[in-house]
Amino acid sequence: MQSDNSYRTTPQAPIHSGFGPNTTAREVLRGRDLTGKTAIVTGGYSGIGVETTRALAEAGATVIVPARTPERPVCRWAVFPALSLMRWI
Repeated sequence: MQSDNSYRTTPQAPIHSGFGPNTTAREVLRGRDLTGKTAIVTGGYSGIGVETTRALAEAGATVIVPARTPERPVCRWAVFPALSLMRWI
């Protein structure tokens, strides 16, 4: 029996958005008002999620970050000046 290691991919083409691999979340959201919008950021208490959470909140969004252990995000979010924490049980 012969093994077939090929796989199918979707052809990709540049969309010329003006953004690249070094673009930050703040740059993407610059000039956008997200007041009244809600964003859910899984993993928003570590790594790239922290910066995503910060950028969305700075743009005016209400950001929900689900976490299994509430203590983890609380220590990370101490750096957000305009953040209010809610706890659901």
